[in-house]
Amino acid sequence: MTALRVVGPDEIRPHLDIVALIEPMEEAFRAISEGRAQAPVYVLHPNALADIHVKSATMTDCPILTVKMAGWSQVLADRGEPSSSGMIAIFDAETCRPIAILQDNHLISDYRTAAAGALAAKTLARENATSAAIIGAGVQARLQAQAVCHAREIKTLYVWGRNHESCVTLESHLRRDLPNVTIKIAETAEAAVRMSDIVIVATTAKAPIIEADWLSPGQHVTSVGSDDSMKCEVSPAALATADIIVVDEKSAARVYGNVHRGLSEQRFGPETELVEIGAILNRKHVGRASPEDLTIASLVGLGVQDLAAVNALYKKLF
Repeated sequence: MTALRVVGPDEIRPHLDIVALIEPMEEAFRAISEGRAQAPVYVLHPNALADIHVKSATMTDCPILTVKMAGWSQVLADRGEPSSSGMIAIFDAETCRPIAILQDNHLISDYRTAAAGALAAKTLARENATSAAIIGAGVQARLQAQAVCHAREIKTLYVWGRNHESCVTLESHLRRDLPNVTIKIAETAEAAVRMSDIVIVATTAKAPIIEADWLSPGQHVTSVGSDDSMKCEVSPAALATADIIVVDEKSAARVYGNVHRGLSEQRFGPETELVEIGAILNRKHVGRASPEDLTIASLVGLGVQDLAAVNALYKKLF
C-alpha cells in the first residue's frame, strides 16, 4: 500500500489567504443549512489545561471528506510556545480511502475562522461601520483584524487583551498589516467595545468578557473563541439583548460556547430563536433588519469549514 503523503505547515502556509477562503466558507454555511453537509463535532478534555477538537465533514458533490484533530494547550502557552497544534486527514469521498495528512498545526483552522469572521461582518454589520474592536491578542486576533478590514472600510481599530505586552506586539503587527488604519490599544475591554461599530472576540475565555450594558443599538458582535462547552466570551445577558443571534449551526451552538452557557444558566430558553448564517446567505431568513439592530454572531466552528478550505487548497497542494 502506498504511504500517505504528509504535508507540513511550511508547504501549506504560502497558499493560505483570508479573502480567497471567504467564498468557500459561504458555500460551507449554505451547505450545512440546506442539509447538504454532515459536520459532527467532538471535544475532548484530556486534562484541565488542554482540549482536542475532532471535527469531520462531508459535503454533497465534494470529491473529498476530512477529519480534523486540533489541539490546544495552556502548558505550551505558558512556555511561550505555540499553543495550538493539529492535523487534517483527507479521504476520497467515493472510496473512503485515505489520501493524505495535512499537518497544518492549526493554520487552516486559523485562516478559515478568519474568513468566517469576514463573512459574518459582511453579512451582519452596518455598511457604514468604520470602527472595530479586537478583543484578544493572539494569532486569531491578528487574522480577524485583517478580516474585518476587508469586510468593511474600517478607519480605526481598537485592540484589547489581558496581556498588555501581547497587545503591544499585536499593535505593531497590525500597523504593518493595515497601514491605512489607525490602530489603538484600549485601556479596557469595555472602552474598546463602547467605541466600536463592530466587535470581534477571539479569546480562550471561560468567563464572559462582553457584557450587555456595554453594547448599543446598531453594533455587530462576532465571537469565534467559544468553541466548547466550557468557554464563553459573550455574556448570556448580552445575547438576550440582541435583535438576532446568528450561529453557524443550531445544534452545535446549543452544546458549545456562548449559547450553551445562556441555556445552561437559564438566561433564555430553548425556544429562543437561533438563526444559521447559512439561512441568511440562502435568503431563507433576514439578517440585519434595521441599522439600529444589535446583531451577535456566535460561531463555534464546524468541520465543514475545514472541508471547504481543504477542498479549495487541494489543487494547490497536490
